[in-house]
Parts: sequence; C-alpha cells; structure tokens
Amino acid sequence: MKKLLLSLIIIMIMIFLYSYQYPIMSNEEAIASAKKYLQYQEEEKSKSLEKTDWNNTPSENISVSLHQKNGFWNKLTNKMEWEVTLTYQKQYPMVLIDAYTGKLIGVYGPSN
Repeated sequence: MKKLLLSLIIIMIMIFLYSYQYPIMSNEEAIASAKKYLQYQEEEKSKSLEKTDWNNTPSENISVSLHQKNGFWNKLTNKMEWEVTLTYQKQYPMVLIDAYTGKLIGVYGPSN
C-alpha cells in the first residue's frame, strides 16, 4: 500500500514538473497567430469596412512580449501568454495568445 501511494505521489510530481516546463511557441509563431486572428476578426466583423492588410506590417511596428497569466493556479504552474501589439495607421490592436497552444485569449483595441 505504501509503495502504491509513494509511486502515485512520484507520478503526480513528474506530471507537475513536465507541465511547469512545457515548451513555449516562438516569437514568429506568436506574430503569425496574431495576424491570423486579426485578419479573421476583420472578415467576420464587417464586409463593408476597409480591410487592413496585417501581413504587410513592417517588423518595427510589431511589439511582442511574454507575460505570466493572472490567477493563482497559473502563477503556481508558471503559465505564460504572448502579448502582440501591431501598429498600423494609428491603430494599436493588442492580441493575447496562449504561449503553449497558440489559442486566442482576447483582442483589445480598435478591432474588437
């Protein structure tokens, strides 16, 4: 019984350590995901508005930073998120992306 309990605790610790050091997506992947989400959101929002070509945004107009997610469990497990800000014609949309899966968390700015 003690061996079973000990092995279960060791397995739980190994799973926790693996999730703590899960690989994070690169800057380029985060930027590509942000542009894809902005493009999709503009297509869904309105067909009559002028479309912005986010794919031709110069690299000096892109700001990327990695932040820790809010919340007790996220801080305990060291979960991170990408914050990508694109500057285009005095618009500053900010896209939050999960740093591990690439899923959209939220879009803030003129496109939301």
